[in-house]
Amino acid sequence: MPKLTRTGYEIGSSEAGAIILHATAFQSREEVLDMHKKALAGVETVDEKVFSKNALRRGTHLEHSVAAWAAEELSEVHGVTAKMWEPTKAYQRKDLRIASSVDRIIELASPLYIPGGDGNDFELSGEGICEIKTDFYHTNKIKPEWAVQVAHQMICTGHKWGLIICMSQKGKLHYYPVKRDEKFDAVLIDAYKEFWSLVDTDSEYPPSATTKNEPEAFELADVAPEQVAGVQEICQDYLQANAESNRWRKVKEEIKDNLIDLLDGMSVEKLRLSGFEITSKSVLKDKKEYVNTGEKYESQSFSIKEVSHE
Repeated sequence: MPKLTRTGYEIGSSEAGAIILHATAFQSREEVLDMHKKALAGVETVDEKVFSKNALRRGTHLEHSVAAWAAEELSEVHGVTAKMWEPTKAYQRKDLRIASSVDRIIELASPLYIPGGDGNDFELSGEGICEIKTDFYHTNKIKPEWAVQVAHQMICTGHKWGLIICMSQKGKLHYYPVKRDEKFDAVLIDAYKEFWSLVDTDSEYPPSATTKNEPEAFELADVAPEQVAGVQEICQDYLQANAESNRWRKVKEEIKDNLIDLLDGMSVEKLRLSGFEITSKSVLKDKKEYVNTGEKYESQSFSIKEVSHE
């Protein structure tokens, strides 16, 4: 669904993960903080434009289809009639300065039982929220930032459960239930209070080893096991080629230095011998720092080319 929350005034659900986890694959909490400060100052950031455009594109081309597919699968496979609808406005908690654009509200006509990671089934009944994901590097498990996002949404909407529906790269739907937890709600609310305190006082988060925005590493064996052997061979070839390239680069530089010294010692700029022509000369080039500075610097021009003698 398109972004309906207001940067600078409300923390959105997609930002909650970065604030709680310190960073996600898309942004760090420092970047979220900076974006809100700039929005309050009337500065629209590039990231904000990109996120909005991508969210709209995803919603238009994938979200509606996955939602319809899930409703059909829940009915045919699980025997549960699910009614879904898309909210047209963001859910707000003005007291916490948070809001959420929810993909769908889902209403189940009968209880839905979904296997949990602990071996027990989750029972979902009545009305909840539905978050739709398309993940083409899916590893058959819920991402932490997804769980935080849904927890944030439940604080905003007041619902007691949420259902994440993810379409994976194999064209399969995965269902991840999230139950509301009061203790976790308290953790989120404390983090939001800290965030707005930093915004209001124009302060920063303390330095942390976890603030670097590192992408998540995926196990190829989990995502595409049939490609492991081929990719291993390619990686080995690359490292070998890189080692050979470095070795020959050093050899090339040594030969080049020796030939430059030879021509310098003979006080010539060009030397011809059977089958080759060697050129080595100093040239003056314009010094540039984004624009031409008018200054010059000396550079060594060197070349060897094969020539034919008639």
